[in-house]
Amino acid sequence: MFEPKDRAALASVVERYARLLVAVDEDLGDPPLVLPTAEFFPDRFTADEASASRLVSRMMRHAGLDDVPMTTRVVDGQESESPHAGGCQSGCAVPFANGPNAPRLLDDGDGFVLNVPAPELRHPVVLTTMVARALGRVLLVEALPPGTAPESPVELVADYAAVALGFGPLMLEGAYIYSSGCGGPQIAQVTCAGLMELAVATALFIETRGHSARRALKELGATQADAFGRASEWAKSNLELCDRLKRDPARVAAGDYTLRDPKPWVLRLFDRKPEPRDDEIPEELLVPRPKTGKSRDAESEELATLVREALDSR
Repeated sequence: MFEPKDRAALASVVERYARLLVAVDEDLGDPPLVLPTAEFFPDRFTADEASASRLVSRMMRHAGLDDVPMTTRVVDGQESESPHAGGCQSGCAVPFANGPNAPRLLDDGDGFVLNVPAPELRHPVVLTTMVARALGRVLLVEALPPGTAPESPVELVADYAAVALGFGPLMLEGAYIYSSGCGGPQIAQVTCAGLMELAVATALFIETRGHSARRALKELGATQADAFGRASEWAKSNLELCDRLKRDPARVAAGDYTLRDPKPWVLRLFDRKPEPRDDEIPEELLVPRPKTGKSRDAESEELATLVREALDSR
């Protein structure tokens, strides 16, 4: 896991994300920041094919891909342990399904078929992460011109695409899955990109799209929140970069930007330019007070006269 001060690693993430935006930005629309809450996932999940299909449909709507034909199937796939997970087969291990008999995503020419290995139905984090990654692949297929291959490695770029679709918090959860069972504490990862890499990409998404980093922090696990908190602090210290990434990602992809070290929010506060006082505003920009034709003394004398007349009339 790299630190937000590792400029070479940061530059790699920033430029890869920028290249992705150049390739797919016109197809992104305005995706929400999808959080693992009932607001975004209100459907009851019963760990069957119907529930998986509803979940995929809802995530496609969040991503703005609901016009893409998609069929969801639950398959028996060959189950194996994640190389990062360990554990036993009694239910305490994080499921990690693969095998040639169950490719994740199929493009049949008329639409897509998403195969969901049955073991993933019992683990919501794994399931939502893998669906997000699959929808990242769908975005690449839909957005790129026919015959154009996505940047390599495709699995890594698909993770970035999932972040660009608003699934950053879900991806962070899937990048670091803590489990405790008969084999002791285990850490699993079902993403291609690492935790800090995804944290930086998610922070860039949030800053360029105007979402709330605080909302994301509230819904993340402790380790994920720590990584994202550092990445968010770095992003907020690089608002000029974020603005350029939003307006002209091609310039950022070409390396035309400056990286700044992260600053605590207190120091960023003192970096802000104060609002100008009246005596600092150029005279030609000041709006003159309207003239009434009477001086202040004349107005006061007239008011005093009216008051005396009112008292004398009693």
